[in-house]
Amino acid sequence: MTAIEAIMKRRSVRKFTGEPVTKETVMQLIDAAAAAPSAMNLRPVRFILMDKHDMAKLAATIDQKQPFEQGQWAIAVCADTRGYTGGTGWLEDASAALENILIAATALGLGSLWYGVYRRAAKEPQVRAALNLPEGAECAGIAVIGHAAEEKEGHGAADGKFVLESKWSE
Repeated sequence: MTAIEAIMKRRSVRKFTGEPVTKETVMQLIDAAAAAPSAMNLRPVRFILMDKHDMAKLAATIDQKQPFEQGQWAIAVCADTRGYTGGTGWLEDASAALENILIAATALGLGSLWYGVYRRAAKEPQVRAALNLPEGAECAGIAVIGHAAEEKEGHGAADGKFVLESKWSE
């Protein structure tokens, strides 16, 4: 599958089968994430790999339980902002890493979900506690990984109403 095909095929999956995903496979996803660009090459992004046990503990504290109960792995994409001099660049770095995980998962025939965390009052405190994040560490989001139990149609071409030329127009 080409990179473009994986991008166009990738969809959020909230239902997973029980089919196992090897740790070696999930480490490939982390390698892809680590290859994402980083503002000024400061590399503040950190990855917390969660197995089924860790995911179950998190699921017990949040409303959106199903993906964490069914997925095989979760990768929390965090940033160490202590001493970070790049402003909000860490959030862009983490977002690029998360997207790389999702696209790589699709290319490997896996399903994935971006569980947004940063500045989400209903999620952030529980995730911070579950991951034992210190002050100055932030979690942008968590990629839930597994074999998809639902099939969704891929994306098509960009809708013309979202493409503006030269300047903003209504």
